[in-house]
Amino acid sequence: MKLETERDPDGGWYDRFVQLVDDQGHVVEEFGKNPTLNELREAERRHSTRINLWQQGLVCDECGNQINERFSARQDGHLLCWDCATSSESHEQGGLRINADPTKSVLSESKLHKKSLCDYVINVATGCRHGCKFCYVPSTPAVDNRDEMLDDRADVDDPQQDWGDYLLYRDDLPERVQRGLEETDFQNWKTTDRGRGIVMLSSGTDCYQDRRAAQITRGCVHELIEHDIPTRILTRSPNVTRDIDLFKQANGSLTVGSSIPSFDTSLISVLEPNAPPPMARWEALNELFKAGVPRFVSFSPTYPTMGREDIHEALSWFSAIDPEVVFHEPINPRGINFEMCIEALEDEGLESEADEFRKLQRQGKWVDYALDQIEMVRDVATHFENITIHTWPGRDLIEATNGTQQRKFKQMRRQISPEPFAE
Repeated sequence: MKLETERDPDGGWYDRFVQLVDDQGHVVEEFGKNPTLNELREAERRHSTRINLWQQGLVCDECGNQINERFSARQDGHLLCWDCATSSESHEQGGLRINADPTKSVLSESKLHKKSLCDYVINVATGCRHGCKFCYVPSTPAVDNRDEMLDDRADVDDPQQDWGDYLLYRDDLPERVQRGLEETDFQNWKTTDRGRGIVMLSSGTDCYQDRRAAQITRGCVHELIEHDIPTRILTRSPNVTRDIDLFKQANGSLTVGSSIPSFDTSLISVLEPNAPPPMARWEALNELFKAGVPRFVSFSPTYPTMGREDIHEALSWFSAIDPEVVFHEPINPRGINFEMCIEALEDEGLESEADEFRKLQRQGKWVDYALDQIEMVRDVATHFENITIHTWPGRDLIEATNGTQQRKFKQMRRQISPEPFAE
């Protein structure tokens, strides 16, 4: 399917009627004049197709120039050419500063193959509305080295402290992914032993955190499926179920997972202030289970407040949705993000929980905690026939151990996730 436009003889250059036609030229849907980006993207989902918005006769709502290359949209959803989009000021929506993301990269090579997650990542935005206090993303070069851009585009003073308050969308990413894949020499496609050529959405933001992000994600995933590329989706949002129809078209070459570090809502609401509750995430995984979509769980980062009973409860819920794998990592006390976790707990009056987190900052205490929790999770998992734990101990944890324990951790780091979807 494609778009066709027809100028209104009584209007100006940018005054055009837009309609969607099938391969036989039959009109499938009429949009009237100047449809919004939301209307066009939702039509893709409604008709289970991809609509390339480049060079289709669509015009910028501000200057009237035709949309031939990069584009974004205003707050009201009307399309903007790239010149107009990059000159516009950010706007606030529910306390969130929003703008267009000028990032040029489309498909980025990733070191997450070390965790057996992927070889490439696609991020549909910079920033994330969830605002998880423990999130390491703002300290990575992809965000931390772009202070000037973030200040210019979204008035960001500190990428880490402001995490959860800014979101820059990549609205034209599906079009750029399509072009990039069409020009890709797949003989040179990076495929490591543990990454297995997988593309993951998203490592730096939640790709289903709202409808606009979900629309970008759907277009990208559609293109990846068209090119038979193994795809991993990781999200905290129940919005992921909106695309079950698309996931089923992947014929098993795609897996969808959710991050559920705990089912303790009092902790989750403090440490992940704007994220959906853990049970809503589980219910989304259950919908995927019933639809036959391959799924996994990211049991990460688990908290020092969690004992054997808490871990057993979590794995019981995971077992009910029959995941292909459960990725696990205990929380790491490095960085300002860990300090933000402690401050958030204290601000909410959770003093005993804050003390448990604070203890991990003592010399050697984190190592003991991490060792105990990794062993506990793996031991509890043996009580469930359908739970396989994939643990990735960090290098600092390995260096803090020796002998049999160190050899065991090194072996864990070399293991490949048992998921069959990328084979």
